[in-house]
Amino acid sequence: MYMIMFISSNVDQASDVLDIWVKAGASGVTILESAGMQQLANQGIRDDVGLVFSLSSMLRAQEIHHRTLISAVKDQQTVDQIVKATTKYVGDWSKPDAGVLFVWPLAQAFGLEKHH
Repeated sequence: MYMIMFISSNVDQASDVLDIWVKAGASGVTILESAGMQQLANQGIRDDVGLVFSLSSMLRAQEIHHRTLISAVKDQQTVDQIVKATTKYVGDWSKPDAGVLFVWPLAQAFGLEKHH
């Protein structure tokens, strides 16, 4: 099994990538709101306040525009399909607005198979 993660600062792009992943074979995808260190730095976190308080205040004050998609994928073939389809959509990964994609081996997973 593998874990695949995509982080985007573009909400529409993340929504499109979600659709791409499902069509490419992802059986489930979790979507999280997220913020990167660069975004936090641009918001002007004060050194004297502390990261937790500042992050909490920022999250209450405005929507975080990053989206993180994660999915546990059963096999390399599905990972390859997801990566290929996502790359086709994103294009040049070195563009500033392309987002980032990570894939790593997943040693163990529990609770993925549900019996109804």
